[in-house]
Amino acid sequence: SLVLAMSKLDKPTNGQIHRLAQYKSLMSSVEDELKKYAAYTELEIRAETRAAADLAVKQSQAYMAQFGLSMAQRVPTDALINMLGFLSEDSPLWKRLTLYSAEHTMRLADALTEGIAFGYNPVKVAKTFERIMGGGLTDAMRMTRTSMLYAHREASRAQYIANADIIDGWTWWSSRDASTCLACLSQHGKVFPLSERMSGHYNCRCTSLPHITRWSEANQSGEDWFKEQPEAMQKQMMGAQTWDAWQGGAFKFDEFATHKHDDIYGDMLSKKPLWELLGAEPPYTK
Repeated sequence: SLVLAMSKLDKPTNGQIHRLAQYKSLMSSVEDELKKYAAYTELEIRAETRAAADLAVKQSQAYMAQFGLSMAQRVPTDALINMLGFLSEDSPLWKRLTLYSAEHTMRLADALTEGIAFGYNPVKVAKTFERIMGGGLTDAMRMTRTSMLYAHREASRAQYIANADIIDGWTWWSSRDASTCLACLSQHGKVFPLSERMSGHYNCRCTSLPHITRWSEANQSGEDWFKEQPEAMQKQMMGAQTWDAWQGGAFKFDEFATHKHDDIYGDMLSKKPLWELLGAEPPYTK
């Protein structure tokens, strides 16, 4: 309805658009629907993080059973959930969800303003709306997935700590495929102390494996695995320019990993861009 109303205006201004009944109706409807989705997302996060914590305990026990060992101590799921600070009522995660509808509605309004300013036709503006609404869905999925993964990792670590008589650390384990983040791959196979949290990035697929005190066999490193892959796959994962620089000895494989602060999860793993690996200034674009 808004697109049709806009098409009847000759060079519409922001003021004209904002006064249209169709505009007010659309913005109100969008915000109402996104509020419902935010509430649904919160319910999903609460349910799925609990399921992830339960799964972490079962998987840890199954892993240890392969070595003929058992975890004598089990941390209750309720205690694990309470331990996860990002799930508390006043946490940045829930605060972010309360802003979810207003934020994405504002993005729609901004896109409309941009469309008017640059003279986009109504059909292009409508497609922009579709893209932004899709971004809202992606954001909700990313929040839910990351919360589940963090719950799984922290529940696993809590089990390791509770059974520190047989577990003295944890091993970073990545999926080792063409889609694996190079920062994650650079950490693969490394052993960390129980006191250190696994700080994956958003949507990170990595997990931790218990490092058994009596088991000293070293795992293949991510770098060694990468070097075994065909050159075409290496370039696909790194990018041709980064691969050339790495092959030329401009930086080491381990240097891909860095950390950045996130308001919800704290310290998170991040992949260094090529300019940073080369010690250059960040590129700026208009």
